[in-house]
Amino acid sequence: MTAAPLPPVDDATAERLAAALRCVTVSSEGGAAPDAEFDRLAALLETSFPLVHAELELECFGHSRLYRWTGTESGDAVILLAHLDVVPVDDEQRWTHPPFAGVVDDEFIWGRGAIDDKSRVLAILEAVEAALRAGRKPRRTVYLAFGHDEEVFGLDGATRIAARLREEGVRAELLLDEGGVILTGMTGMRRPVASIMRGEKGWATVRLAVTDAGGHSSMPGRRTAVGRIARAVSRLQERPMPLRMTPVVLDMLTALRPELPAPLRRALGVLPHGGAAVARVLALRPQTEALVRTTTAPTVIRGGVKANVLPQQAEALVNFRILQGDSVSGVLQHCRRVVRDDRVAITLHGRSSEPSPISPTGPAYTLIADLTRELVPDAVITTGVVPGATDSRHYEGLATARCNFAPIILSAPDLERIHGTDERLSRRNYARLIEFNHRLLTHLTEPPAAR
Repeated sequence: MTAAPLPPVDDATAERLAAALRCVTVSSEGGAAPDAEFDRLAALLETSFPLVHAELELECFGHSRLYRWTGTESGDAVILLAHLDVVPVDDEQRWTHPPFAGVVDDEFIWGRGAIDDKSRVLAILEAVEAALRAGRKPRRTVYLAFGHDEEVFGLDGATRIAARLREEGVRAELLLDEGGVILTGMTGMRRPVASIMRGEKGWATVRLAVTDAGGHSSMPGRRTAVGRIARAVSRLQERPMPLRMTPVVLDMLTALRPELPAPLRRALGVLPHGGAAVARVLALRPQTEALVRTTTAPTVIRGGVKANVLPQQAEALVNFRILQGDSVSGVLQHCRRVVRDDRVAITLHGRSSEPSPISPTGPAYTLIADLTRELVPDAVITTGVVPGATDSRHYEGLATARCNFAPIILSAPDLERIHGTDERLSRRNYARLIEFNHRLLTHLTEPPAAR
């Protein structure tokens, strides 16, 4: 059996999510979506979940929403994060259904945000609404924190919500956000793998820039501005940052090892003392190299205006996802050391973020793992680090334990739909997500008879 026998969500539940997907709450580096789209989504949430909006306190920070469900006892709270915004769509013509049509068929709910991250917003609200309808009350205060600009760094949403929680002296035992999922089809694994992430990598984009005198292309110098930039980029790709086996990746591999075929089990038998050798093996594939290295990804290069004109300016942008133990300043030092060219200016481009601390595997982590086993009994529970950035980083220090996880079962092609073409969520996955939040709240609340 690969999953608990949950039926798919019914039409009404699917339609509530689909209606949210029709709100074009796109965030891009050029700015947030029009206010009207967020207003439309807010009105939809308030209409769809009347008990939530009648009984929980709500404070808005721009279009971000912080709900407070006051507990009956003192003690550490729980913070459930999700975000309301989505990324832009590159090529609508490649989609099976228009990305903001919110199409529901017998198997899937289609649209931008179906996985990332409106399904989590709606699933949390579905579970809270049901708990209120059943007359349940939380023992500890529960916060629902829904940012509106996570896809553009969360500086106007999550940062303001987190600041308010700090002002109020909130301390949480658990902060739960997006990040890990249950993945099928992993190399060598017959069982699905549930990755409950305990932190995230940092990130920085480095700008390489060259200024030159220019001139006619018939009389070039030894290296043009474009050539100099190209050489700098090549050097960075050829000399990446060092490999390192971190404790959280060691924990991940240790959990996976018993489930692997014998050759792979033997290869991992050198852990923990042979971590360097295992790191070299992991570095052979891009999907696993990210586990053991600060990655280097040249993403933009430009310069020149005409084929017969020597360029006066050229630049490149190189994105780094920073492993625990490295730092933003260390990335800059690495770039200067590797490029070795005083004529290439090396600076940070835009915002950056240090890698997060790694959360411990205490009672809160165990609770998330136990709930996952209930829903997907044959899942292998492991841990890891989110390679991208989430709103969680803005809440650093507010919670004892941080978990980035949603119990949806995805394949590798499904992962490509996130931020890609044909994003969709199956009705069964959505049912599993709602039930997970329902069981989490059941653990946190007291039954009506107890009051």
